[in-house]
Amino acid sequence: MKLLRKGRCAITYFGEGCASEGDIPSALNIASVHGCPTIFFCRNNGYAISTHTDDQYKSDGIAPRGVAFGMPSIRVDGNDLLAVYAATQMARQIAVEQGRPSLIEAMTYRIGAHSTSDDDSKYRRPESPEAGFDSERAYWDARSPIIRFGSFLEARGLWSAEEEEALRKVERARSIKALNDAEKVAGPHVKHLFTDVYDKLPWMLKDQQAALKAHLLKYREHYKDVPAAHVDSL
Repeated sequence: MKLLRKGRCAITYFGEGCASEGDIPSALNIASVHGCPTIFFCRNNGYAISTHTDDQYKSDGIAPRGVAFGMPSIRVDGNDLLAVYAATQMARQIAVEQGRPSLIEAMTYRIGAHSTSDDDSKYRRPESPEAGFDSERAYWDARSPIIRFGSFLEARGLWSAEEEEALRKVERARSIKALNDAEKVAGPHVKHLFTDVYDKLPWMLKDQQAALKAHLLKYREHYKDVPAAHVDSL
């Protein structure tokens, strides 16, 4: 994009947990040295899977790392839609007009579990970051970007509680229909566990595929939801 000279830039999103990997300082340094028109957008939601930020770094978050590599950096309220937009807009201007990378750290909170197999009650901090709230969750619920931006729109006459209720009813019906329709679609062939990355399967995936087929054939009575044709052609 830099060589094309068409006023374009790239933006990459990552979490504060990813920032603990060696790839991030390398990327920041390369982008800064070569003047890459890149926006590094870090979503700092407080937890890297089950690791709290207190257990990740001792420094003042992620934004100072951009300064260390010589690029403009800013920390914004990640739950403020307009602040995030303004920061990203400015970062884009820096990228396309000055040919420099920049770093944005958006402070937010991960409300839900990391995945369906994650029991986040095991590691969530029970206490609120500030007095006046019953828990960490209550503190961040009060700062919900959906509620805040909704209030912003309502205050300007651009949205209303009645419109909100009507929209929720329509979207709920659409979501339920989409789920019901999806449940009627046959599941993908089990072979696609191995075909979605490589054009030609490496030997270790071939071994795993053979092992899976042998397992499914041996214990077929326990995998009745897997079509026999899928197992035989695996």
